[in-house]
Amino acid sequence: MKTIYCLILGLALFLVYQPCSHGAFNEQMAVDTRAIALTNSCTADPPGLMSAHYNPAGLSQLDDGKFLSQGFVFPFIERTGKFKEDPDFEGFMEGTWGPNAPYNPDDPLSAHGGPDPLRDTEGTNNRNRMYIPFYGPVDMLVGANLGVSSKKKDSKWTFAYTNYAPYGGGMAHREGDDPMRFGCKALYLQHLIYAAPTASYQLSDTLSVGVSIGMGQTAIGMEIDQRTPNELVAMTRVIGDATKDLEIPVVSEQTLPPPFLGGGLGPYEYNTRLQMDLRDDFTPSFNLGLLWKPRSWFSFGICYQSQTKADLTGTYKFEYSEQFQQQVSWNGLTDMTVQNAGMLNLPIKGVPSQHGTATGTQYFPQRVQTGIMLKPTSKLKLLFDLHWADWSVAKEDRFVCDQDIQLFQIAKLLGYTGGNRSMVVKREMEDTWHWSVGIEYQLLDKLCLRAGYERRPTSARNDLWDALYFVPDMEFFGAGVGLKLPKNMSLDISFGYLCNDSHKIDNNQSSNMNSTDFTQIVYNPYAGLDYEQELYLYIASFAITMPLEVQAEMLHHQMQMMEHTIHSVKKLVNKINPFHKGDAT
Repeated sequence: MKTIYCLILGLALFLVYQPCSHGAFNEQMAVDTRAIALTNSCTADPPGLMSAHYNPAGLSQLDDGKFLSQGFVFPFIERTGKFKEDPDFEGFMEGTWGPNAPYNPDDPLSAHGGPDPLRDTEGTNNRNRMYIPFYGPVDMLVGANLGVSSKKKDSKWTFAYTNYAPYGGGMAHREGDDPMRFGCKALYLQHLIYAAPTASYQLSDTLSVGVSIGMGQTAIGMEIDQRTPNELVAMTRVIGDATKDLEIPVVSEQTLPPPFLGGGLGPYEYNTRLQMDLRDDFTPSFNLGLLWKPRSWFSFGICYQSQTKADLTGTYKFEYSEQFQQQVSWNGLTDMTVQNAGMLNLPIKGVPSQHGTATGTQYFPQRVQTGIMLKPTSKLKLLFDLHWADWSVAKEDRFVCDQDIQLFQIAKLLGYTGGNRSMVVKREMEDTWHWSVGIEYQLLDKLCLRAGYERRPTSARNDLWDALYFVPDMEFFGAGVGLKLPKNMSLDISFGYLCNDSHKIDNNQSSNMNSTDFTQIVYNPYAGLDYEQELYLYIASFAITMPLEVQAEMLHHQMQMMEHTIHSVKKLVNKINPFHKGDAT
């Protein structure tokens, strides 16, 4: 009993004092219907067949026999990004581009000077995005989980097979003038467990252990319109404008033809579009769980989820603007420019696009979640959980292409150190700690009410923030009901709401978003701008669980109905067709 009191006291102190650390990124937002209602507070009271994820030892709590569970989750992500000029930003090239530059309505892209056209704008995604195995990316979000369990009477073993998606999310900003398109025009990142054989063993009347082996698929895809608001990029345009009339007969054609650098690039103009789709069709993982229930009113659970490493392979495509192609082609116009390009390993012929095969590595962290269940009355359950995840394993995003990429070759002149074939974005994410609470009340014999709250501080750092890793601090509210149906069936319905009303990244705060340091060339599309983000996630989910023989009986009745319908149609065809002899087919 003293041990139980210590556990309760320690948990209470943690809820009052949250450590100074970062929390959940995008894990287990929409895995199981009951867990959504309880905001993932279920390690000590696992949710049926989805115990495979939350605590495999929980399978021992299932009834004898064979059961089937099918659930669906319908999330919708709504993100709005707002951009404001930083009044203290002096602009590029002594104010030629920036807050104090005169606005030229005939040059909305500010290619020859002027304020940032993204100032005082905002954008909201108009759809969500996910990857469907064997089909490809689609502009929607939906999750499904399926489980089958088997437990013989008086056996200490329980076996199950499940599939589900522990990580996932994506969105698309498809409107042509949406300013978010320069940070994330479209994105999906997901990890699907397509097969998870699971087993639990009851060591005693109070203690169970379990293991689940996951075989999964990881998929990531992105589309970004790119621009480069940078002092050195602006300088190339200044040089190009200053030399456009510097034509010296014969000499120019042998040395440096005007305009120099092909006219250069404006810091606010579109120059490149990136598309990338990669996946790993076999990413194994495992979960270990323990469940201890010494009293009917108390239980303790702990679950370890292994790290998952995905070795991704897929396709990429870089599309270049005409101005970018012109700048590259300038390197090959004369013997002098070709020699200079050779010494610097620069491309000499601009191309509309480059495409091929890319590889990368994606890590999903090892996690530990633990919790207790208290039952002060016969109808009331109180659930408390702690969650830790090793997000510090995500040091960087690195995607390696199968050829030299002209964008990277040019970028290295401006300080990019990732190489000619690699896109490297620093992440340095931090380990996660967060807590959650849930309540379950048996209002009637066949009706159970649920609710929960989870505090999810982000593991993405503000100084490395960008529009791809978009999940800030979130508050998760859940609610739902559980219904007992005839023939030992049950129906769960839940709703979840995650929100962050304001997450701000001030100008020059993030080296992945709005740094004005000219050496931070990949990637700062919003240099000179303050950024504020609103993020809301709405979740609706339902799941039905039934004995396998009931499912077989339902299928049998459906087949009989189909046969009866076909027979009725045949009789009707024979009746209305006087020229037909014999039975209709």
